[in-house]
Parts: sequence; C-alpha cells; structure tokens
Amino acid sequence: MVKPVLTKRNFVKRYAKGEFGNHSPTWKALDRWLLDQRIPGTNPRALFHIRNRVAGGPTWYNLLAREVVTTWGKITANGVDPSTLYISAMAPSEKTIFQGEVSRGVWSYELTYTTVAKPMREALKEQTHVARGIIAITLLRKFLCERSYDWLMYLLDNYEGHTVEFSTYSVEWGTLPGYNTVFWEVRKY
Repeated sequence: MVKPVLTKRNFVKRYAKGEFGNHSPTWKALDRWLLDQRIPGTNPRALFHIRNRVAGGPTWYNLLAREVVTTWGKITANGVDPSTLYISAMAPSEKTIFQGEVSRGVWSYELTYTTVAKPMREALKEQTHVARGIIAITLLRKFLCERSYDWLMYLLDNYEGHTVEFSTYSVEWGTLPGYNTVFWEVRKY
C-alpha cells in the first residue's frame, strides 16, 4: 500500500513528479514555467491554466502564454499566496468524451461523470450523471483506452479509499504516450 494522499498540497507535489500516471504537463511555480517558455519552438498559441493547491480553490482556464504572467500578477496582487498556485498545460477540452471521478466503495464502484466537452468543473455544473457497480465499470471500459483503464485500476487498487478524478479525450494527450486519459487528482482528503 502506498502512502495516502491527505492534503491537496501533498497531492500536487506528488502529481508533478508523475506518481499518479498520465497527467497534464505541470510547472511548480511561475519561474519554472517561464524557463520552459524560453525554449525555441514553444507554441505561442498554447493554452495554460493556473491551478490551486488549496482544495476547491479557483482555477484560471484557457490562458495564452502572454496572459499567464499578467493573470498570475493580478491573482497574487489580490492577496493570493503564490506558493498556493501552479501552472499546467490546458488539456484539449473540446476533445473531451468522458470525465469525472471514481472510487471503490464498500460494495461497488461509484462513478460521477459527464460527457460535456468543457473543463471538468464547468462540465459537471452543466451535466452530472452517477453510475455504480457494473454500469460504472462498463462506462469506464467503453471510454478509457486499455492502458488508461489498467492504470485507473492500479490507482484504485493501490490508493485504497481514495477518489480518482480523470478526463478522457478522443485523442492521446498528456505526459505519457498511448493514453487517452489524464488523471487530475487522487485524493482521500
């Protein structure tokens, strides 16, 4: 059994190291992100989002590279501690086919999901479904590629009592080739 994830801050530290599998390219802080943006060939039209190390904290979506610094500055000027923020590449939300969160309950799998092609928080506000047991497993097997499904089962097996948050796309995307699903969060808190 692996060490449980008891805080959002602990999760983010482990997430950035790739402990939870395929994820969005992520930078721990603005200075790290700025260093990578100086690499020749960086796409000026790429989108990013500023994420929060505080559970339930706000997220700023769909920022062009030139907007990241100014948005970060506005956020921190309003009193937000910069150590609570980090940056990730914006996933191809328009290619989302399935997303939500799943856990293994006492009796069966519990899946809350949506098929709306938007960032997850927005999508779940627009449409939310719940499935349990064999229906949940059937949906996961239908949408997640084999590698993504196997990795999800690994996470549920090894992070007992945790919830796994994910987004599945119609294309491969993330830090690992061959996956159509990004694992956004593994949490027990």
